[in-house]
Amino acid sequence: MSTIAPGKALRWARQFRREHIIMGLLSIALFGLVFNYIRTLPLPQVLVVAAPLQARMSDTSGLSPEQELLERFRKLNSGVEVRLVLTRTPEEVLEMVEQGKAQIGLALGVAPTEADRLENADAGKRPRMAFGPEYDRQPIYTVDWDEGFLPLGHVRPAMDELLRVAASFSQDPVLAPALPLDALHLLLPFLPEVRDVAPTGREAGYRFVWRTDVPRLDKAMRSFWKQLAKDGTLPALRESTMGFLPGDPDPFEMEMLRRTLALYVPPHVGTIAKASRRWRLDPMLLTAVIHQESHFDPGAVSSTGVRGLMQLTGDTLERLGVQDPGNDVEVITAGAHYLNMLRAHFMEQGYGRDDAMLLGLAAFNVGQGHVEDAIELAKRGRTSLPSWTVVRRVLPTLAQEEVAKDTKHGLCRGFEAVDFVDKVRYFAYAIKGLVLTGAQRDELSGLRLALAR
Repeated sequence: MSTIAPGKALRWARQFRREHIIMGLLSIALFGLVFNYIRTLPLPQVLVVAAPLQARMSDTSGLSPEQELLERFRKLNSGVEVRLVLTRTPEEVLEMVEQGKAQIGLALGVAPTEADRLENADAGKRPRMAFGPEYDRQPIYTVDWDEGFLPLGHVRPAMDELLRVAASFSQDPVLAPALPLDALHLLLPFLPEVRDVAPTGREAGYRFVWRTDVPRLDKAMRSFWKQLAKDGTLPALRESTMGFLPGDPDPFEMEMLRRTLALYVPPHVGTIAKASRRWRLDPMLLTAVIHQESHFDPGAVSSTGVRGLMQLTGDTLERLGVQDPGNDVEVITAGAHYLNMLRAHFMEQGYGRDDAMLLGLAAFNVGQGHVEDAIELAKRGRTSLPSWTVVRRVLPTLAQEEVAKDTKHGLCRGFEAVDFVDKVRYFAYAIKGLVLTGAQRDELSGLRLALAR
C-alpha cells in the first residue's frame, strides 16, 4: 500500500484550492460579462403587445388611453415597433406573456394580490413577469335586457362586442351580462335592447405586465412608469381620452339620442353639413351641440330665456347678423360660426386645436369671459397655459362667491359648462358611431351620407 508524503498532500490541497478559487473568479467574471452584455443589448425591434379585445382597446376614435400609452412608450424607445395582438379574454393576455408569445400585455381585472403572486412565482415553474402600477379602475355593471328580448343569434357588431366582453366578467353573459363601466359607456349608444343597468359592487383594474427576460425591457418599462407618475401624465391622459364619459349609464338618454337622429335631424343634415364645411367643424360635433342644447326643437326655451335650436342669446344672434331668429338655417349657420370664433380666439391665445375646441364649447355654454376667468385662476403658479384638463377643475369653483369675487366677470355656474362639454363629447362619439358604422343604417342612410362627407 503506497502512501503520500504529508508535504506533497499539502501542496496538492493548496493547488486544488487555488484552482477552485481561480475557476470561481473566472465564473464570476464570465457571469458579469454576460450580465453586462445582456444589459447593453438593445430592445427588440418588434415588441408584441397582447390586450383583451374590449371596447376601449379596439376603439379607433381616440378614446383609448392604452393606445396612447403604447405610442408614448414607442416614441421614448425610438426604433421599436409595437405590434398589438387582441385576444378574446383578459386571461389569454397573461397566457401569451407567460408563454413568451407576447413581451407586454394589458392585464385587465388582475387584483394586486394576484399580480404579486404571478410576479414572484418560482422562475423554474413560470417565466418571471413584472406588473406595472394600477393606473385605472372601473366598476362592473350588470345589464338588464328589454323584456322578451333574446340576444342569442343576434349578429349586430355591438351586441357581439358586449357579449364577448361580458364573457370575462359574468357567469352567464347572455342572460346577465356584466362588464366594466367604460366598456358599457362605449357600447350603450348602439344597444337599444338595454333597459337598465346596475352596479355589482365589483371592480376591474388596469395595469400592464411584461417579461423581465427580454433585453432592456424591464428597465425601459419601469423607467417609463416612473416618469409617468412623476410628471402627472396619467390623470391628464385619462381626462383627454375618456374623462368625459358620464358617471352612471343612462339607457333612456341614449334612446333619446337615437330618436333625435332618426326623426328630427334628417331635415337639417344639409344645413349642418354646409355650415360644418364653411366653419371647419366636425359635423358630428355640431349635431351633438344642437342635440344637447335643444334636442332639435326650434321652440325650445331654456331656464335663462334663450330660445331656438342652438340656444343663442339675442345679443349673440344680433352680433352674428341673424335676420330671422326663427329661421333654422340662419340659426345653425350662426351657431357654427360662433363655435369657430370661440375656437379661433383660444387658438390665438396659444392653445392647440383640441384644447381650443373644448374651451370654445365651454365658452359657448357659459360665456367667453367666464372661461377666461377660469384660465387666469388656473394660470397661478404656472409658466405655461393650463390645459382643458386643468381648466375644467377650476370652472366649477366660479360658483363660489369667495372665488368669483376676485375675477373679472364674477359668479357663474361653471359646473354646467363642464357638464355641457362632457355631454357634447359623448354625444359626438355616439353619433359618429351610429352614423358611420351603420348601426341604424335603415333609419339614418341619408344622414350617414350627408355627415360623412
